[in-house]
Amino acid sequence: MKFRDLFSKQAPGSIKNVRSIRQATLAEREATTRKIDAIESEITAEIGPFFDSVHSGESGGESGLMIGNSVEQRIHEASILYANRQPHAAASILLEAVAEVSDDPAEPIAWQLLLELAGFDQDKAHFDALALRFAERFETSPPQWRTHHQAHSAPNSSTPLLAFRGKLLGSSTPALAQLAQAATSHSQLTLDLCSITELDIAGCSEMLALLSRWQQEGKGIRIAYSATLIDLLRAEIQQGRRDAHDAAWRLLIELLRVSGDEVSYEDACVAYCLTYELSPPAPMGLAMHHVATVSDLMLPEQICYPVDELLESLRAGAKQLDHIVLDCRQLRLIEFNAAAPLLAGVTDLARGKTVEWRDMPRLASTLLQLISGEGKLNISHRLP
Repeated sequence: MKFRDLFSKQAPGSIKNVRSIRQATLAEREATTRKIDAIESEITAEIGPFFDSVHSGESGGESGLMIGNSVEQRIHEASILYANRQPHAAASILLEAVAEVSDDPAEPIAWQLLLELAGFDQDKAHFDALALRFAERFETSPPQWRTHHQAHSAPNSSTPLLAFRGKLLGSSTPALAQLAQAATSHSQLTLDLCSITELDIAGCSEMLALLSRWQQEGKGIRIAYSATLIDLLRAEIQQGRRDAHDAAWRLLIELLRVSGDEVSYEDACVAYCLTYELSPPAPMGLAMHHVATVSDLMLPEQICYPVDELLESLRAGAKQLDHIVLDCRQLRLIEFNAAAPLLAGVTDLARGKTVEWRDMPRLASTLLQLISGEGKLNISHRLP
């Protein structure tokens, strides 16, 4: 049975390379059909919010409408239902998957998908209830609630923009001196660090010294930085390893502080304390605000079929890069009919270059991995 036979939407003829589902017995195929019919009937009847089904999912009633024999199969089914804009049905299947404790390695992922659905629905009460159950089940800290922000701040066009590009190393002193000279006549400025491609601890120390000097001079500083810079800083440090200088730690903590990401900021502070057995670095006191840059390769909140216009908008930016990073921080939904054309289009515009899908929700990544078949996608997941 093909995926498109299970849903009302017709997959376009261009969809190819969809992974074949393992052969099921006749009874399982009939059970699948009955299950999908039952779900669509419930949606048509406009059942209440999908989390109202928590208790019924826990009861484990023997309806005889089981979709598959593993948590992984239910995760796949849930991702397809969500991609067909049936979040209530997707949550129902996931709740069935976690209703009983099991040793299935996919069970934590099913929980993460449930929490992700609650986050998309912006229902904090339901999220907290699920997070508590997650903590009890796995005896670990639950994922943290994150508010979905539609808009990002932008720098004031009247504020001078000074950019540091390339390598931030101990040998970068002359470049930083030029930056300091350019800022001499300005009391307010935006410092753009988005194009840093490499760094070391000595370079971080030099940058911190410059920021501290500006703070003493009373300058108001806005900082624009990219996710790549955060990744570079994280790669330079390691919890439990005491480097001779903590400059990379302090720069990372300061950027996370001004970003407004309280969870990541607090996690970094705790890791710093455990590593150096010291209190976390005090805020530098700069008049700093995170400027969220809009990437040329940022994917929209929803990707619908057809995808030609989206792919064309990505083409120019991808052409100039050796390593393509698709920014998925705003992404929430990839429609089922759009998944295969999207993968094919990205492969075409990449032309052999490596492609990274960064900060991706698990619901979307599960769908793309299912559609890609044996293809290996380079995906970094959004923190729950």
